[in-house]
Amino acid sequence: MTKKVRIENADTSNYKVMVEIWDKGYPEGQPDTLAKTIKLDHPTQMTGDDCYLTSTRYIVVKEAPAA
Repeated sequence: MTKKVRIENADTSNYKVMVEIWDKGYPEGQPDTLAKTIKLDHPTQMTGDDCYLTSTRYIVVKEAPAA
């Protein structure tokens, strides 16, 4: 199953959002790999069409480190 998702920076503060898309390690036991990083720097900014989940992919959403 592939599930497309959208993530929005819905806050008007100066804090930014970092979205990391990770692929699970294969074969099992191998380290996960970071496939893509998306920065949401502005209010109402959203991820695009390349943000999706599968059985081997997951998403981490966190506050971006200060510049």
